[in-house]
Amino acid sequence: MNLFEILKDLPIQIILVTFLSIFIYTLKSYVKVYKYLNLLVNGLESFKKDNISYKFEEFKHLMTTNPISAKPWEDFRSTLVFSDTIAYQDNETEELDYDTVSDSMSDIQTTADAMDYFNEDTLAYAHYNKHIIAIAPTILTGFGPLFTFIMIGTAFGLLDFSSSVALTKSIAGFVSTMQVAAMCSVFAVSSALIMMTVDKFSFSKFILPMVAKVHNKITDLFTSISAEKFLVDLLRTTKIQSHENYSLLKNMPATFASSIKKDLTNIVIPYLDSVIFGINNLNKTMEKKSNNEDDNLSGLF
Repeated sequence: MNLFEILKDLPIQIILVTFLSIFIYTLKSYVKVYKYLNLLVNGLESFKKDNISYKFEEFKHLMTTNPISAKPWEDFRSTLVFSDTIAYQDNETEELDYDTVSDSMSDIQTTADAMDYFNEDTLAYAHYNKHIIAIAPTILTGFGPLFTFIMIGTAFGLLDFSSSVALTKSIAGFVSTMQVAAMCSVFAVSSALIMMTVDKFSFSKFILPMVAKVHNKITDLFTSISAEKFLVDLLRTTKIQSHENYSLLKNMPATFASSIKKDLTNIVIPYLDSVIFGINNLNKTMEKKSNNEDDNLSGLF
């Protein structure tokens, strides 16, 4: 029996179809994930720790438009801490001064580890069915003894012990079926080995390095800060803001009175002086005309 005739047997075809289907699915999944990871890594190259603050909207657009990073970024964003400043008015100079909310914080920080959000589970496994790929070698290996014993049972059923002549004729079918039974195990085990090799090599060679690059880049952009430290900074910020709000409210009457006084001094009073000056000039002009023309008001027009 040649190889072509062996491939025509149903058990061999089932093993080959199963192997090719999972093999193609694995390659398509890895190619898709690698393509999106490569786009993400190339996009992250333009961001640095010193420019992430004013390029944050661009960074957010990159993360949300890439299907690989959209969901992890949505979860990771809630852990970010944005540094800020508060303004207060100096009592002596009456000018606005700015104070940093937390001296220990700068740029954008996170209260979590980026590895918890950007890893192979979220960036790779979540975008295809990893269980199908993982169980494929087991299924293929299981096909080997299954079809082998089925074909062995079929082969013994072909033997005809009714006569020596019939037995001799049935020997050829028995041997042919036993050969197919042996080839079932060969094809099944070979397919499982090829599947495991391609899976492990492809994932470790192409997917894992890209996932590590994304994780390292996110870690470089956002410095990790403990949740306890963040709460201390938040408490400090609240105290500073409460104190400044109290000071502003306490000084509001004096500030309002000073503002009204400045407006009266700088705007209203000079305006009234100008009006009075204009009225006096008008009166002088009218008196002059009246004296020169014997109260003839037509000279004014």
